[in-house]
Amino acid sequence: MSPVVRAEGAPVEQGRAQGTALAPAIRAELARRRTASGWLARRAIARRVAATSARALPRQLRGERIEGLAQAARVPERALVVAEAEIRIQAAAFADGPRLSFVFALEPAQAPLLALRRSAPDAGGFASAELTLAPLAGCLCGVNAEGLAAAVLRDVSRDELSLRFHAQELLFRARDLVAGIDHLRRRAAYAGGSGTILAVQAGGAPALLHFARGALELEEPARLPAAGAALAIELDPAARALRFGEIRVEAGAR
Repeated sequence: MSPVVRAEGAPVEQGRAQGTALAPAIRAELARRRTASGWLARRAIARRVAATSARALPRQLRGERIEGLAQAARVPERALVVAEAEIRIQAAAFADGPRLSFVFALEPAQAPLLALRRSAPDAGGFASAELTLAPLAGCLCGVNAEGLAAAVLRDVSRDELSLRFHAQELLFRARDLVAGIDHLRRRAAYAGGSGTILAVQAGGAPALLHFARGALELEEPARLPAAGAALAIELDPAARALRFGEIRVEAGAR
């Protein structure tokens, strides 16, 4: 796992910061993915992604972060877009008092790509602490400076925009859970996405946001099993902090 990436400024600048800090890991992962399948297969995948999930990216601020990632890491932007579509990670959530813990179903090659990131937008959004993979613009989970936390539990359709972008958007835009859900309902209606995001406001009960082809259904309160001692990824909405192993990242002061 890399040190904490500090991604500040506009989305494209945040992407450049991540691309600069994690360039070797990004280039190695894209090369691994490129050699895992033949040229014709990769070309077919790229065309499918361009015709499906990538169509929503220009409408997302996170699309600009991909542009910055590509520039700084010196990799093709299209390769990052394809990786965004192909990488779909599932997770299990557990309750630990006021904190939440997660286990992510990672492939062996993905574990070394885990990175902690502190996003600090220059204007119009909230700072957040997140867990992601080196080549990804969106987050697996995170918490913002307002005490709103989110994690992607299911991300099921490679032909739709990854829910990681919706989770990142929630942290960036929302001061509270009610406003965040309303925002995601509007965004998902045109950007798409299928699966489940867990979201919780500091001091509140967790809610499950179920997406199906862009339609959002709310399940609250979500009932979560108790956490086990071995879990390493933890979100603390009240403290506006994320902990991964021995590393703790705070989203920032309100």
